Amino acid sequence: MTLLLDIINGLNKFLGFLDISPKYSNRAYTLLSVIPTVYILRIVYGLWLNQNYLQLFLYGLVFIVLVYFIVLNFFYYFMDRNVKGDITQLFVKYLPDDAFNIQNEKNIKPKKGFEKAKELPVDFNEDYQLKLVENIQLLIEEKEITIRDLSKEEGFLIEENTLYPYYYVKQINSGTYQLQIGKNYRNLETIGTIHQTEPLKPIGLFIVGGDFVKNGVRYHEPYRLKFLVKSEEANSRTRRSKK
Repeated sequence: MTLLLDIINGLNKFLGFLDISPKYSNRAYTLLSVIPTVYILRIVYGLWLNQNYLQLFLYGLVFIVLVYFIVLNFFYYFMDRNVKGDITQLFVKYLPDDAFNIQNEKNIKPKKGFEKAKELPVDFNEDYQLKLVENIQLLIEEKEITIRDLSKEEGFLIEENTLYPYYYVKQINSGTYQLQIGKNYRNLETIGTIHQTEPLKPIGLFIVGGDFVKNGVRYHEPYRLKFLVKSEEANSRTRRSKK
């Protein structure tokens, strides 16, 4: 088992050293995960022959979980589809944006202009992340989104507070807006709806998440979007200071 883990860790470091496209590296990780899964299945079979039912139950649960995530990753990375039973979407929906942030929050200072910003909730379409990943990969290839070299420094592949370059907020009626993104301004697609009675004062649409490296190990976090606007609290303080 130790030898197997050493082999997997070596392959993981090799793929990280190549620094290939996240799309293809995640496909490689998905295929790589089949190795420990088959090994666990072998253990389960041996426990069944020996009638060791307690350990059989525990290893069986591990095997089922591994198969579950292999299937999810296969549909997501090879077929660009989300499975309805994808439990990871619940984490993305309910956990805060900084839940997986690997940086020390005490050392983070808000950039100029962000101290007066607030995040505005967006009712995103169910499959918007698939479109987002596709667009980001193309924009990275065309060098419209800059990335850091994860083989030389730790952190997120796309730096924090990176502006999504092509987006538009379209007003539908007095309290409803459509959020649209694209690979350029000619081909914008609606990915969500914003409900806001007050006039919108956008600061920008920012990319959150993606691949990151911590302690020499490369991880993956789903890409998300964060829509920031000027807060009413900040505006009221400005008005009071002018009086």
